[in-house]
Amino acid sequence: MKKIFIALIVAAASLMFVGCESKLDIPRKGVVDLSTFYQTDADAESALVAAYYTAGRFFSNTMWTSAGWNDCPFLSMWEYASDEIYVAGSDKTDGQSGNEIQAFRMDYNNSLIAGTYECYYMIIKACNDVLDNFAEAADTQVKKRCVAEARVLRAQAQLLLALAWGTAPIVESNLPGDAKPENAESQDAVLQWVADECDKAIPDLTSKTSVDDKKGAVKVTKEFAYALKGKALISKHDYAGAKTALKQVIDSKLYALVPGEQMASLNHHSGRATTEAVFELNFDWFEGMDSYGRTQPNFRWLWSWRSDHMNSPTGEGTEFVPGGWGWVNPSQKFVDKIIAYDGLDSYRRKAWIKTYDEVLYEMPYSSDFETTDEGKTVPKAGWTLADKKKDASRGVYDSGLYGHVGYFMWKRLFRVEDRVLADGNVANWNLTLMRYAEVLLLYAEACAQTGDDGSGLAALKLVNERAGGKTKVTACDMETVKTEKFLEGWLDGTRFQDLIRWGDAAKELADNGKYYPTFYDAMSKDGESEHRGYIDASDADWCSKLYSVGFKSGKSELFPFPFNEMQLNPNLVQNPGY
Repeated sequence: MKKIFIALIVAAASLMFVGCESKLDIPRKGVVDLSTFYQTDADAESALVAAYYTAGRFFSNTMWTSAGWNDCPFLSMWEYASDEIYVAGSDKTDGQSGNEIQAFRMDYNNSLIAGTYECYYMIIKACNDVLDNFAEAADTQVKKRCVAEARVLRAQAQLLLALAWGTAPIVESNLPGDAKPENAESQDAVLQWVADECDKAIPDLTSKTSVDDKKGAVKVTKEFAYALKGKALISKHDYAGAKTALKQVIDSKLYALVPGEQMASLNHHSGRATTEAVFELNFDWFEGMDSYGRTQPNFRWLWSWRSDHMNSPTGEGTEFVPGGWGWVNPSQKFVDKIIAYDGLDSYRRKAWIKTYDEVLYEMPYSSDFETTDEGKTVPKAGWTLADKKKDASRGVYDSGLYGHVGYFMWKRLFRVEDRVLADGNVANWNLTLMRYAEVLLLYAEACAQTGDDGSGLAALKLVNERAGGKTKVTACDMETVKTEKFLEGWLDGTRFQDLIRWGDAAKELADNGKYYPTFYDAMSKDGESEHRGYIDASDADWCSKLYSVGFKSGKSELFPFPFNEMQLNPNLVQNPGY
């Protein structure tokens, strides 16, 4: 490898070095000459690893961007624009950047939007490092595979840019710093580009070796490329094309939904790289890596329960980790739907959300235990449900839980199993970009739109039956698809995308920002002798009193291009209404 030298100039001692210049030609350690680096199969693999690392880092968290926020770009902006959660926090003064998005009162200065936009292009840049240097000179199968995997990772980022901003520029190679790319021709053109990129990659990609292949779940495969192509095509309402692509994943027989009893493990350490994972970004902690040395420093706290407003279940054997900020709480709409459709006893309900009674009486609190003379912690003798109902050391404080209706998010809660005990701030879970459940539901949607031959109903039944609910699917129609997608895809970042695609956003999101109730416990709030949760909606409409809220047709279908991007690039045309 060519040596790179540094010149050491010390003016005050220059005479001391006359005649000794050669001794100053010291090779700089740890520096790679990029002009000769991109050559071998090993170089291609290294560049691809950097692309995966960047995708993991910037799909998961954006605290390293110029926007300076630290939520999850793959999930958060999308979830905050939905009707399936309340963007809450400690009170109505907290989480304003997320509330702006949920109430559709944001402008182009919103930091969450700016951070997400920047992150997607950071991923594209890392993928272009692979494609720019190997695409035309891929003379081995290893290089071809590396190019193909980077191509699909790039397509994933470009797909999200298209769904969020419509005509965000397509960047097919790394640009000079002064480049000013123009908007893409149309949103449909970008979506078709994504599908075409997947087609280019598929011949050089590999598949999982079996349904249980965990390594194949954490890399880009042929089947993920087909799934991504299907999602791009269904987003442009090419249902026939989407149906064909998605069927390739189903027909591969390489994926299976985890049993209903195991649904609660999805998105957690025990559910990494399951048979259901079509593609996950793999995160592994190693000794010596500090909290901010990996990719998820604050997302886990933002989305966990607001534990400084409640006596948390932290007794022996708890799964709960205190310290959360309570930004994400189930909406009344979602709670009502899953209970009416699935029932309280379904696997899906129990895996996704918990009732207040479950939190109070089925989770362990310190007061449920006592210490023996030998120093052992054991369950308290004679401690009954009646005692728990009168126990003031459990339950919500008198300050209440803002943006809350008495049901607690469980699906993505940061749990003890996810926590690396050597560094309690580190989460050891994977970020799933595509689950097999989403593939099945997208396929069922394509079948419902084109005419079902029975395979769409079969796909829909797999999701429905795994949920273990009281409502059984009997037909593959759009009403059923929409309900199953709403319930199954909760907190997967797809609800807003779905509503836009279905043309339902104006109706379903019209009331966004109009209702932020507070949940209280009558024991702490009102001095009652037993726990009783209740909702106070007296100030729930505060946001709509101050701002024009709710989805606005002709504007809210897309997010605004960030202010700093508009300032740097005069060729970028802002989306309508901003």
